[in-house]
Amino acid sequence: MNPQLYQPLYYGAMVCLASIVGFERATSSDYHLQERGSNWLWPLVLCLGLALWIGFRPVNYVFGDTVVYARGYLLIQPDRVQMDLGSEWVWRWLAVSCKLLGLSVQGFFTVVSLGYFLSSFFAFKRLFPFDTLLGMVFVLAALMFFPFATNGLRNGLACHLILLAISYLIEDKWVLGGVFCFLALGIHRSTMLPIAMVLVALFLLKNVRVAIIIWGFSIVFSLFAGDAATNFFIYLGFDDRMASYVHEYADLSKIGFRWDFLLYSAVPVVYSWYICLWKKVSDNWFNVLSITYCLCNAFWVLVIRSSFSNRFAYLLGSSIRLS
Repeated sequence: MNPQLYQPLYYGAMVCLASIVGFERATSSDYHLQERGSNWLWPLVLCLGLALWIGFRPVNYVFGDTVVYARGYLLIQPDRVQMDLGSEWVWRWLAVSCKLLGLSVQGFFTVVSLGYFLSSFFAFKRLFPFDTLLGMVFVLAALMFFPFATNGLRNGLACHLILLAISYLIEDKWVLGGVFCFLALGIHRSTMLPIAMVLVALFLLKNVRVAIIIWGFSIVFSLFAGDAATNFFIYLGFDDRMASYVHEYADLSKIGFRWDFLLYSAVPVVYSWYICLWKKVSDNWFNVLSITYCLCNAFWVLVIRSSFSNRFAYLLGSSIRLS
């Protein structure tokens, strides 16, 4: 298949699927919604099919960093790779294991793709046990879902593991939640921010209104002191890639404040305000997700001027998908 057709076909199929599911939910009775929503088989089959289709994609520059990951995989010499727990060792272990098993580049990509899709499936199966299909439609149709299945492989996989971890943490299942957080950190260190923010939401900040106010102040602060905020977080050193994005792509980073990205990412905030503050619906797991999203997205707003800030939007904010 022509690589250029992958993304249009994917989102075209997601639009059709979302329309069908939305129409069915709008016209079905409560009884049928509960009866059909409890069926998790179809969303699982959908995820498996998409994972295989994307995993066996051609190695082409249309898919961004797919070429870089493919080149790196081919150059791996298992006997020379050192595992350091202070680095992103889980990703190295995964790549080396696939290489030792004799998997091709497409085989390696398929393993990563299965982890990407299935971790989100199991997360939404836990978060939406009575309507897993509807939950998966939301996540599959997200703006950045396809790019991070084919371009930012490690970013996407780590974020979906965080989403799965959160589904356990909000039920006080700390061991399993901690294991998935640990694995996510071993794939991409930037996930330490959503991990920290979900812990804040679980133990320190319970008020969605306060989280939304913090998010609003981050916009004002970024407008007037955005460069200072970006430099501050660079010097914190939680991810060297941020420094490289700012310094190595200095010319590209002069794009100014990204109002388009902000408007897109503001939709879940508005939805959280509508549910929690306007409708006054109180739900523990929804509150935790809302607060985590607002706090993570506030960080992204502060570094919005840096190059590839959409990566941080996905890494640190969009892993908590409410849109």
